[in-house]
Amino acid sequence: MVRFVHDTAAILDAAARLLATQGPAGVTMSAVIRESGAPSGSVYHRFADRPSLLAALWNRAIEHLHRDAYVLLDQDDPVEAAAAIAGHIVRWCRSSPLDAQVLLAGAHHLAPQNWPAAAREERAAETARWDAAVRALVHSLRATTGLPTATILLTVVDLPYAAVRRYLTADRPIPTELDTQVPAMVRTLLNRLPAEEEAAAVQQDSQRPPPAAT
Repeated sequence: MVRFVHDTAAILDAAARLLATQGPAGVTMSAVIRESGAPSGSVYHRFADRPSLLAALWNRAIEHLHRDAYVLLDQDDPVEAAAAIAGHIVRWCRSSPLDAQVLLAGAHHLAPQNWPAAAREERAAETARWDAAVRALVHSLRATTGLPTATILLTVVDLPYAAVRRYLTADRPIPTELDTQVPAMVRTLLNRLPAEEEAAAVQQDSQRPPPAAT
């Protein structure tokens, strides 16, 4: 007789499938129980309520994305570090499509204000760690390339996600060609921005007011 093991990962995978197909409103405790095939007791033993489940879903996705990314930032050449991060994002989204769908939905759609305090603290701590790492990379790139912060963030952060977003939203496989194309684009944009465009961007960045504290 086959014994099914309903572990935490399988339950969260079921929640991620519901999120991808039905949106955040479709991720209810009863729907997750049906989708996972797990006994209700197994689900409620791990997640006391829907906010606990949504928190675990988001924090797992972020942890999985960041886990192998930090080491890529530890390179002498910041441009190569940026290219490596871009390639990592593309490959990770292909290999972890369920987690990628969670990030595509966005934390704000998962009602983080209702999460348990421990889960909110976990999210805040990881966000602070990641933001510090990205700020350090941006600082190094500014010093190396002379580019403004806005241009660097557009190239390093926004470009890789834009490259995979249309495939994720259409539930289509992410082409393997992007593994090399996206890092190559990052290198090109960071190394070869036309001088006049660079100067205009620097001037615009210098005139932008500092971001408000959150």
